[in-house]
Amino acid sequence: MYHFIINPKSSSGRGIRFWWVVKDELDKQKIEYNAVFTKHMGHATELARQICEENAGIKNIVILGGDGTVNEVMNGIDHFDEVLIGYIPSGSSNDLARSLKIPKDPLEALSHTLKPTKFKYLDHGVINFLDKVQAPRRFTCSSGMGYDASVCLEVQESPLKKSLNRFGAGKFVYIAIAIKQVLAASLLISNMIHKYEGGGLLMAPGADPTDGLLTVTLVHGLSRAKVFVLLPTIFTGKHIKHKGVETFHCSEIEIKTDINCAVHTDGEVPAVCSHIKVGCVHEQIRMIL
Repeated sequence: MYHFIINPKSSSGRGIRFWWVVKDELDKQKIEYNAVFTKHMGHATELARQICEENAGIKNIVILGGDGTVNEVMNGIDHFDEVLIGYIPSGSSNDLARSLKIPKDPLEALSHTLKPTKFKYLDHGVINFLDKVQAPRRFTCSSGMGYDASVCLEVQESPLKKSLNRFGAGKFVYIAIAIKQVLAASLLISNMIHKYEGGGLLMAPGADPTDGLLTVTLVHGLSRAKVFVLLPTIFTGKHIKHKGVETFHCSEIEIKTDINCAVHTDGEVPAVCSHIKVGCVHEQIRMIL
């Protein structure tokens, strides 16, 4: 039995369009499946938890959505050794799919899921919010505090993203807002499991999602002019060669700032705070590639 968790609104309706294509193929092949649709923010977490509680043995959960949907599902799973994850990307960023080279075509991604030839055990991270009464938050690709999280927060609230997603150009909103946010930027700390965030920005070219470590990219003490020069180099990963950019690996990092900053997990912003602890979780995710 395959349990599909579908975000029908991912990338302004791409999710539901992809689902009808996938459903037709499942029915054609007479595959046994159960499908549930997310209806609000956080719903995928509830659905994943329900699937895990109501079904014995190994649960085959297939996510059809974007990085945010994957994030929510991961936050609904307590025992990763009892779950096998498949992924059909339909978001606007799809950084996880980019990192793992999962096909963009929904039928091709479905074929890999139904007839898997390769599995991978992947790390994931967790953030503890030390100055807020808030539950810890897992992340799959990346988390950040400061500049990149502020970009995510504004993108999250921007009606322009929804409009451009209809034309498959949602990631350009990230670029436009990233340029705008440079004017207020003073700090960037990205804690990466995978190489990419923000719709293809090569934030951590040295990241390995299987090494049990975070790859941290820290940018500080740069003038706005230097940040403008630095920004385009993130697309190719050459920013790490610039003075003022530090990158290192660790299993855990504690971050405390003088002011409250936005914090993102896989592009979603669950908190604005000043004190967090971020770690790489030892229990890995088993995923179909």
